[in-house]
Amino acid sequence: MPRTPRLGRRAVKTLLVASFLAIALLALALNTVLAGGGDAGGPFDGRAMPTLYPDSVLPVVSRLTAPAERRADAAAHKWLASHPVRDDVAFANYAVGAVGRPPGGDAQQRELAQLHRIDSSRTAAGAATANWLELHGKKDVWKLFLKQYRESVPNAAGDQAKTTFKATYALAKTVVDAAKNKYARPSPYITDPSLHALTQSRFTKKYSYPSKHAVISFAEATYLTRLEPHRGSEYEWMADEISYSRLYAGGHYPSDISAGVFLGRMIADYEAGVQ
Repeated sequence: MPRTPRLGRRAVKTLLVASFLAIALLALALNTVLAGGGDAGGPFDGRAMPTLYPDSVLPVVSRLTAPAERRADAAAHKWLASHPVRDDVAFANYAVGAVGRPPGGDAQQRELAQLHRIDSSRTAAGAATANWLELHGKKDVWKLFLKQYRESVPNAAGDQAKTTFKATYALAKTVVDAAKNKYARPSPYITDPSLHALTQSRFTKKYSYPSKHAVISFAEATYLTRLEPHRGSEYEWMADEISYSRLYAGGHYPSDISAGVFLGRMIADYEAGVQ
């Protein structure tokens, strides 16, 4: 029998984007209200998804992912081995301590130089993508993915997925707020006013460590991947896109993203292992 030709990575990514857009636009046309939402304006408040960033720029994020996730898995395993029963407050304190302090000195200067290089190649289209992902990358995108999953499984499984999704999101917000207050790292555009951040006029006293977008994205991407392993690369790609947008906007250092990957993965591990 003739062998079926295999699609390359670029073709697969193109199909994923096309299918995601088609579902989103269909939901918008039908005035679908996402789970947990109360608006009738569609999944993205009527704002169409823009063209996302090319794969060629995403290694800025993806090369941070594996080391951070290995650390997170080890830290979560250590916690769960001695704390098998849910205690969100105690776990949040542990996670905030485990992520550690952000780098300073020469390491921070190297990160600022990297952000300036990204800044120098910024375009109007790229800025629009960053703004869209800032608005919708923390929750709306992941709610749409969850909705797709719930439509493909029995009601009981879908309801359980929604409950865990919401618990993961809530814990991520708690951990992020505690970590930002503990480490109080000024956003890069505050440390270096010559960095032309997209958000600096709106957020003049904002802490950046860790990135909330990254924490939530990698927490939910990990959770959804465990529900649907065959879509794992799609979820990881979207988490990379969202996290890269934070660097592109000039609002976060790469180490803010790395810390977000660590905490997001750790939160998902906790939700998967706790009783």
